Amino acid sequence: MKKILISSFAFLSCLFGLGFGSMGNTSAGLGDSGVALRKSAWGIYYNPALLASDNRGKFGYSVGVNFEEKGIDALVSTLLDNGGFNNVQEIYQKLQANPKHTLSINSQNGIVIQITGGAHQIPAEGGVEGEMIEKRNPYGAFTIAGFASAFALGDLTISQTNSNSQIDATGNLAGIILMEVPVGWGWRFETKGGDVNIGASVKYMGVLGAYSNLSATIPSNGEMTLSYNTPTISKISNWFGIDLGLLYTPISGLNLGLVAKNINVPKFDISGRTLKIMPQFRAGLSYEFAKYFALTFDVDLAPNRILFEDSPKTQMIGGGFLMDFKYIDLRFGLMGDMANQFDQGVIVTGGINLLGFLDVAVQASSKMFDVQKYKVPNLVTLKIGGSFTF
Repeated sequence: MKKILISSFAFLSCLFGLGFGSMGNTSAGLGDSGVALRKSAWGIYYNPALLASDNRGKFGYSVGVNFEEKGIDALVSTLLDNGGFNNVQEIYQKLQANPKHTLSINSQNGIVIQITGGAHQIPAEGGVEGEMIEKRNPYGAFTIAGFASAFALGDLTISQTNSNSQIDATGNLAGIILMEVPVGWGWRFETKGGDVNIGASVKYMGVLGAYSNLSATIPSNGEMTLSYNTPTISKISNWFGIDLGLLYTPISGLNLGLVAKNINVPKFDISGRTLKIMPQFRAGLSYEFAKYFALTFDVDLAPNRILFEDSPKTQMIGGGFLMDFKYIDLRFGLMGDMANQFDQGVIVTGGINLLGFLDVAVQASSKMFDVQKYKVPNLVTLKIGGSFTF
């Protein structure tokens, strides 16, 4: 009997993401760079020290979807070209040629509000005409947000007794839902060597797990049958997480950032198994110039687990160029995954914001596959949202 193992890691992130994904639309268009980006409402996600560097009131919202595939392109093309599962032998050969198949559908959506920031006001009589001066809150800047993420993992074993017989598949599906409610605070120190901003975020975290197994049969006539068990759902496990951030501005316009997330290693009990969320470390810089423009760059300082301590690793690097005009913002960027040898190629990103309330951001990989003579990127992200400062 021939056997082939398909390891499919499909994660469905239904609300507000985890780790260093593209939370909000601003960083999504800038190669997911945000650790040192002051012109963003999502500082509590990327680096809580950003709350103090620009402590005006801010509001942001974002909804979106991401699709990424690795190794399933040959199988998809075969199914579409043949109109389904009619050629069982060809399907099996495609599976043997690509033993590793992964698919992820990920949606990061969120809402955030900086509720006690400062303000910018026109100076009193005698000031420079048109000049805006900053009014700081004596207690620092506070922000509250809500995040939730859902991940589904699956393993399938495919077997075939001979070249003409049916294909049998058995597997397991496991899902995790993570909910977070962070409250962040930031403070700025003004020194002769530049401004130093510090920030911290304490967040409630709740995890819910689900498990099910499945089986499928594809006979030679291509009429597939599928069966699965009703998912077993665990109780909610509660814990808390701590994020710390630092931002240094040595000269006007240049910002250097560093953030450590989940430094307390949050632990959760899911159906008798202890799962840990490991710390993540990321550095970034931004350079603001000519009033309307900014360059950004971020890098993971070490490979990060996608979720728990035994999940796959990524190590992202990316950057972008921001044009922030009064009624329209434009963003362009590039990014990639160093931990997986840039297996999706270079990911091109971009975005546009109109009047603050309407924002569209897109990401697409340079690596593509053919679907009925059309080129389709292996990774595509679309986000719609908005953000503004008051």
